[in-house]
This record gives sequence, structure tokens and C-alpha cells, in this order.
Amino acid sequence: MVTCHEMKLGQILVCEKCGLELEVIKECDECGADVDACECSEPCTFSCCGEPLQIKA
Repeated sequence: MVTCHEMKLGQILVCEKCGLELEVIKECDECGADVDACECSEPCTFSCCGEPLQIKA
């Protein structure tokens, strides 16, 4: 499962079911240095068609 901490500028996230692709145009700088420091009340995850988005290889 991709979180905002893993997403880097220019990466493409893809839904393996429908093919939707999203490009990262700004890296997260609001949630702390790493996933353990994140203070968001809900985890920063991204999904489509009921499945987590994947980083396109």
C-alpha cells in the first residue's frame, strides 16, 4: 500500500484494475519525516476500485 511518505515527485501511481494513472506533482511535507512521525488521524493511503494504488514500474 502506497503512503504519502513513499510518493516522490514524478512517480506515477496506477490502479491495476481500471488503469487510472496519477502523477505525483508535489511531495508531502505536512506529515513529518517518516510514516512513524505522521500525526494524521487517518493513514495517508490511496486507492481506486477498492484496491490500493501501486507505483508504476
